[in-house]
Amino acid sequence: MTKDEFYGIIKGVINIKGSPDMRFDLSKTRKRIGELVRERYALEKELLEHLSRGKLIAGTPVEKYKACNKGNCRCTRGELHGPTYYVSWKEGKKTKMVYVRQLLWPRVRERVERYQRWRRARARMVKIDREILLALDQMEEAITVSIKEVLKKRG
Repeated sequence: MTKDEFYGIIKGVINIKGSPDMRFDLSKTRKRIGELVRERYALEKELLEHLSRGKLIAGTPVEKYKACNKGNCRCTRGELHGPTYYVSWKEGKKTKMVYVRQLLWPRVRERVERYQRWRRARARMVKIDREILLALDQMEEAITVSIKEVLKKRG
């Protein structure tokens, strides 16, 4: 079999398999991949911006109000003391907390909130990557034929 005959058979199989509906689906899939790539690019820019603004602090910002329960204190009437500031995080199954002085709180809170945005953006990137790979796998399945199918059409 010559190279031209082989490619003619391949073209025939693709034309048989490639109905207008399939071309539309492939086109739609390519368009979706393009949208996902653009979204992923925007997330990459966001992540790099977080890095350029200094260190991140892993955890969750916490503001607590407490009662001291001393005699005639206002907290016994519902006016709690505080706020006091903490950053909490998980170590294994335990939640840990560290006290943050009021003077440092605005800077610490900003870094913790940037860390949380970083984690959300990163998680979205992972989902986008999975969706792109799934779409590429579907495209591969739609456009791939076996050599047996090609040779069967020849005979």
